[in-house]
Amino acid sequence: MDTIKQTINQYNLISKKSLGQNFILDENITDKIVRNINVKNKVILEIGPGPGCLTRSLVKSGIKKIIAVEKDLNCIKILNDQKNFFSKRLNIIKGDFLEKKILNKTLKKLYKYKKNILIVSNLPYKTAIPILSIIYKNRDFFDELLLMFQTEQANRIIANKNTKNYGRITVLSNWLCKINKVMNLSPNYFFPKPKINSSLLKFKFKKEIKEVKDENLLIELIKKCFNQRRKTIKNNLKKIIPNIDQALLLNKINSKKRPEELDYNNYIDITNYIYKNKIILKI
Repeated sequence: MDTIKQTINQYNLISKKSLGQNFILDENITDKIVRNINVKNKVILEIGPGPGCLTRSLVKSGIKKIIAVEKDLNCIKILNDQKNFFSKRLNIIKGDFLEKKILNKTLKKLYKYKKNILIVSNLPYKTAIPILSIIYKNRDFFDELLLMFQTEQANRIIANKNTKNYGRITVLSNWLCKINKVMNLSPNYFFPKPKINSSLLKFKFKKEIKEVKDENLLIELIKKCFNQRRKTIKNNLKKIIPNIDQALLLNKINSKKRPEELDYNNYIDITNYIYKNKIILKI
């Protein structure tokens, strides 16, 4: 079988900036990536497989089935032309994972396999964080994730409190997952070469998480606070929570702290307070 680089040349495949595409061309690298997670006899969701280099490595590692969601018609043609190699273990869903119709189609396909589905993907960089947010909302389907991000994005996900990288996605990630950085990859491993390095993160969903009464409310609250991250938590919330000083005092939160100084426990406590007191957020 042709290498991925030969396949790209054969089909004259051009990366589309609008889709945030950066393809990995070296199967030795994708083999190395896959070795970081046990995929044998597992069902895999791959988002944005491109021409299929990582897909090949997953198949070689003994997966049971890959559900691949791909938007680019040229990449879908290349994947379909490799069907003999994939030996009926690849099921392609055409479309954008972020579109509700495609997401629902994907989840319906995954539902028959129940839980413990893995996601292994070199995510489209332009939409990587929104995709991760969608995965979090539908986390009951999944056990572990092995995902490639731009290093800048990865650093936001695993950031520490009181740093400039700490933000909305950090809070949600800390609440839901245990995350390890597996490796960094230079631009030389991608086509076309991105301007910055990439990082592979491994996520394991926690079996027990702190209870929140309204997850959508939590997400809106975090968004509200980090939209003006230089303001204190009191100034961020005083217009939407009556008696804000009392609310923060009851939840043992220093009113002078800024959003990046609070952890997910603090945000959940405030959310549950809003829910309990039937406060309607005006955001």
